[in-house]
Amino acid sequence: MVTTFLQTTPLCVPWKCAVQESHINHGAVLGTQELNPQPVESSLLIVMLFILFLVLTMDALIIVRHYTFRDAFVCNDYSPCVCEIYEPYGLVVHCGDAVNAKLSVTVLDVRKALNRTKVRHIYWLDLVSLSTESQSSDIINIPADLLNGKSVDRIAINCSSMAGPLRLEIHPDAFRSSLQHIGHFEVAGCDLSRLDFDFLANSSRLMSLSITRSIHFRGFPPMAFLARLTSLRVYECLDFQYWNQIADRLPLLESLFLDGTQLGDRSVNKLVNSIASSPTGNETLQQLSLWENRLTRVPDGVSSFKKLSYVNFFGNAIRTIPRGSLAFSQDVRVTFLILSKNELTDIEPGAFQGDFSEALVYLDFNRLTRFDSAVYEDMLQQMSYVTSTAGLYVHNNPFVCDDCHLSWLIRDKRYLLKRVHNGRCSNGTQFENLNPRGYDHCLP
Repeated sequence: MVTTFLQTTPLCVPWKCAVQESHINHGAVLGTQELNPQPVESSLLIVMLFILFLVLTMDALIIVRHYTFRDAFVCNDYSPCVCEIYEPYGLVVHCGDAVNAKLSVTVLDVRKALNRTKVRHIYWLDLVSLSTESQSSDIINIPADLLNGKSVDRIAINCSSMAGPLRLEIHPDAFRSSLQHIGHFEVAGCDLSRLDFDFLANSSRLMSLSITRSIHFRGFPPMAFLARLTSLRVYECLDFQYWNQIADRLPLLESLFLDGTQLGDRSVNKLVNSIASSPTGNETLQQLSLWENRLTRVPDGVSSFKKLSYVNFFGNAIRTIPRGSLAFSQDVRVTFLILSKNELTDIEPGAFQGDFSEALVYLDFNRLTRFDSAVYEDMLQQMSYVTSTAGLYVHNNPFVCDDCHLSWLIRDKRYLLKRVHNGRCSNGTQFENLNPRGYDHCLP
């Protein structure tokens, strides 16, 4: 109501209107008779009164605005669910307990809570742990109009149980009142064999979709809402086989997280190349995460994306990084490059290319023995030019420190050491504690 008032109030504010009216009357008097101006003191008093009126008006608006929005963020009784205020976004309603199965709630419990409460908008409806209506059933059924006319920005549904994923069914009109509001939807721990996403067919603002630890996913239907998605996360869905639909049906992806899906080199290469060669994917993809996918090499095509700044290959079995395989566009600043917990033994000179001035690069928990200038010097120099948290993390690698491959860093450019985190020799000596004089015999 306050916003409407501010938008529809005429541009003529009180003191401005008075001045304009006085000017008009003044002109009329000049046209008919000699002007008889008011004393200066009277004019000053009027101006001061208008200023006081303005101050009081603005204070009143601030008070109204404060209490209006404060009241909007009041938690009602959502029991057995729990409500909390998440500033500045609004209410978060959690239903169930991910740790204690005895605290799971039914869909009927959720519906009663939403019917009972008066707040019309919820930022996040988090159905943490749902149980079936009867012990003999293995189906979670989300009925029509679950929200009772309310709108929600984010919806999460978890249907995991001690016996395994429960089958999830969602009525096409389950979230009808919120189709113009939902921006993020996620399911976790569900059997998706009966889910066809009809309930999102008419959504207009959905930007993010997440599918976690679920089974029997039936693929991405050819629906318009998928073409608008900018973020997709598929996490630990071991039977996920629909990677070949992503490039065609989700053409505007900026963030793609296929984590723990165990796809392997061949499937991942086809996926990355299909996105890179699509009409829009090459221009839009900014984040790519493929951790724990049984990769033994850096996927082909990674360097072809024009806006890619975040790459995560954590927990694979990559052994070497060839020259140019991680060459980022010079038009973007790399934010994260994560190669932790692979089997890296060799990184070729020129493997890392691009702007790393603000990057966090993780090479920890690998098998690297050398720290060559041709691999790392340019990256570290970029990081040293700016005041930021940029750095290279190399913990738990068996670096050999008794030959000359480290002389450039330990003897010649020690100022770069502050950007190298947790560098240790195979004998446990930290890079910072190595004696520069010990490399005097090494050529520059």
